[in-house]
Amino acid sequence: MNYLGHMILSGEDKHILLGNFIGDHIINKTLHHYSLPVQEGIHLHRAIDLYTDSHPKSRVLRAVLFDQYRHRSRVILDLFYDHFLAAHFEQFHPLPLPVYVQKVYDALQLQLVRMPTSAKQYFLEMKKYGWLEGYASTEGIRLVLNQMSKRKNICPMGNAVDLLNDDYTYFRDTTLDFLEDVIDHFDLDKSN
Repeated sequence: MNYLGHMILSGEDKHILLGNFIGDHIINKTLHHYSLPVQEGIHLHRAIDLYTDSHPKSRVLRAVLFDQYRHRSRVILDLFYDHFLAAHFEQFHPLPLPVYVQKVYDALQLQLVRMPTSAKQYFLEMKKYGWLEGYASTEGIRLVLNQMSKRKNICPMGNAVDLLNDDYTYFRDTTLDFLEDVIDHFDLDKSN
């Protein structure tokens, strides 16, 4: 799952939200620099990634992307998951997507000084370019994937959206089933 999925699975605790957001930017050696609730969010981030990567539905969907995108298929699939989460947001959260996203931005903005530099840069770009809101459209996903490709100086990953569009119903149905599994596994109360 990408940022939107991680944010939803954080629940309402702003410290867990921060930890889950910065999870990819923290190494074990610096974990002790953070409060226990933030560490809980970092551990949650890692648990979500492990669960997602090892889930049978993820493996099946990654296989569709793997021949063309190899190790990047995980990153692409994470964004596809966030696309379907955003496009069907009302099934997963009581707030409308734009209201929820603003709430997340506000909570993270207040904790900006606690973020490592790399996470801070991601947050500022995410907010500036409206990534979370943009996830609701396939063109928004294409844009984010292409921005990521430029940053890493690799072939554009945005073309993977063509594979998504070619088999949209299959990706949607499998992803929505997967998202229900994730919510059940992490015991997320949908009435947040």
